Amino acid sequence: MQKFAISVPVGAWHPFLPQALASLKSQGAGVAVALLDASGDARVKAVADDNADWLAFRRHGPDKGQSDAILEGWANLEGDWLGWLNADDILMPGALAQIRAAHAADPSLEVIYGHSTILDDSGAMTGYHFNVERPGDRLLQAGIISQPSCLFSRAAYDRAGGLNRDLHYTMDWDLWIRLYKDGAKFGFVDAPISMVLWAAGTKTASLNKRRRAELKALISRHAPEAARKAVFRDFAIHAIIDMIWPDSLRQKVIRRLRGTGPSVYGIGADGRMAETVRLVLAHYAPQGRAGVSLKFDGDATGLNVTASLPVKQILAAGQGMDLMLETPLAPGETLELSLSRAGGGEPVYFRRAGWI
Repeated sequence: MQKFAISVPVGAWHPFLPQALASLKSQGAGVAVALLDASGDARVKAVADDNADWLAFRRHGPDKGQSDAILEGWANLEGDWLGWLNADDILMPGALAQIRAAHAADPSLEVIYGHSTILDDSGAMTGYHFNVERPGDRLLQAGIISQPSCLFSRAAYDRAGGLNRDLHYTMDWDLWIRLYKDGAKFGFVDAPISMVLWAAGTKTASLNKRRRAELKALISRHAPEAARKAVFRDFAIHAIIDMIWPDSLRQKVIRRLRGTGPSVYGIGADGRMAETVRLVLAHYAPQGRAGVSLKFDGDATGLNVTASLPVKQILAAGQGMDLMLETPLAPGETLELSLSRAGGGEPVYFRRAGWI
């Protein structure tokens, strides 16, 4: 059985951190976790104390940045497969079991990744990471791998030269490219592996000088010359969109720029819903969740909903729908919803699925 070594670098307190650690603990045996805390925040230490019985390594104090912390964690953990979660990343229930199953089906795989669901600050799901694609040369010019949903063998990692300690924003993409060019075999799991926060304060929403420099350096080394300007523009647009406020204006810009973008499980890059949509939801809050509140742009009264768990009541009105479960969803369990509607008519856009 594969043994995973997971680093959790923490530069600042985030309310998702308890769920991030709970999601790792729920993966079961064969997972060693290192918490690397440079925050100086008593709340981080308190969460670490709550998890002291199973954390394999912890450090509280300054480091030289995120990459330095990740490397410190791996150096102090046993495990033949590596990965990392930030304080605002959460693994889906059974995520590492899916990675193990993919490797068991093809033992030659050295890098395995899957989809990510996207969360807002409240923990509500707002869609899927629409840039994720199956392995291929597009990796050289686009971020087609969602970092928290990617695990890789230590042997392939060492062979490719390891994580670049000096990179702060693009160390994941840089590593994927070097693994790919070194000949590591990539595999794809068609399932959500992690839940990832996208908000104005996250690193992917930054377009500061250092991130621009790191992106331009990678793009100039690996992307085809004719595509370099377009590749950088795509990264810049993504960062700028996430910083647009108010939300109503951001949604208008997204629909204009991403209207022809890819779709994951029936949800387009702009949120537009196909005739059938699949939502995969999970949580690790201490208390169970009584149900889910769905919000849409457009008339959703014609939507049919089926759930993987018994539903007690469905309340639909205009652009919203509340599903009440017969039994509250326990921490570390998954709820899948299938939404379907007849074709034609005005488009309906998925906005969020929040817990009740």
